[in-house]
Amino acid sequence: MAQLAIVLMPGSQTQMTELAREAEDAGFAGACMPELVNDGLMCCYVMAAATKKIRLITWIVNVYFRHPWLCAAASTMVQDVSGGRFTLGLGVSHRPFMQALGIDMGNARDKLRSFTVSIRKIFNGEMNIGVAARKPKTPIPIYYGALALETARLAGELADGVEFYMCPAERLRKLAGAARDSAVKHGRKASDIGVTVGIPTFVDDNLDNAYETARHQLAFYPALPFYNRQLARSGFEAEAKAAMEAATRGDQKAQVAALSNRLLDSVALVGPAERCIERLAAFREAGAELPIIAPGGGPDPVSNTKRLIKIFSKAI
Repeated sequence: MAQLAIVLMPGSQTQMTELAREAEDAGFAGACMPELVNDGLMCCYVMAAATKKIRLITWIVNVYFRHPWLCAAASTMVQDVSGGRFTLGLGVSHRPFMQALGIDMGNARDKLRSFTVSIRKIFNGEMNIGVAARKPKTPIPIYYGALALETARLAGELADGVEFYMCPAERLRKLAGAARDSAVKHGRKASDIGVTVGIPTFVDDNLDNAYETARHQLAFYPALPFYNRQLARSGFEAEAKAAMEAATRGDQKAQVAALSNRLLDSVALVGPAERCIERLAAFREAGAELPIIAPGGGPDPVSNTKRLIKIFSKAI
């Protein structure tokens, strides 16, 4: 059976639990929770108590927002309540966001490394601060949000998997290969590294309308340095350059226009349902063991997510 996960946006407790149950009942293997204006771990805890078998994944927890001790304690609570269904996705967010919050990122990969080493020690009961940490009843996998080859390699060394996003299939293949090669280099098996990819999804019977919705909703990503570099390295140098230049001068219309249909098709599922389901194959063939549907489009996120759960249950 082909596995598939879906992103559930933060909302009320009723909304989150209802969506998680619907995804579980439809056969989805995972429910992914972003951390935007919410606490990703708290949301996973709520969903864990309301479900029985679906995997719960933070997408992602920001390592600059928590001390490893607090992150470990909260993760252990989610893992125990879920009965071992939790995956801790870690990441570093983006420099413009962190600067706006007054947070100096320093070297982001060094931060991710030190955070992972610390949290592993806490999970294993190896960090003694005078208070005994409660170890999780079952091990908690750690996945990295990764856009650069160096971060993928770090995941191969220290993590259990990777979470990619806005990632064309060929770039996905390269990043996944780097993570697994690194795992082998560090005395592990390539199969120790799980590979997921989040795919923005815009289902509309009118392909032109779907492209326009996708263009507007994804336009801000190329203005973020990490994503801009990923797109440029994936063969979209012109689009990445045009988008960043437009963002720098505050030209929102040009920023939106910079995203070509070719770029959108490489990172997203766009158009009628049948077309979107067919295009999932490229990401699976590139190495994604768990493609993740990231709902886009529509003024009502809850209704749209329910619609996509129903549509993509056919791809499981």
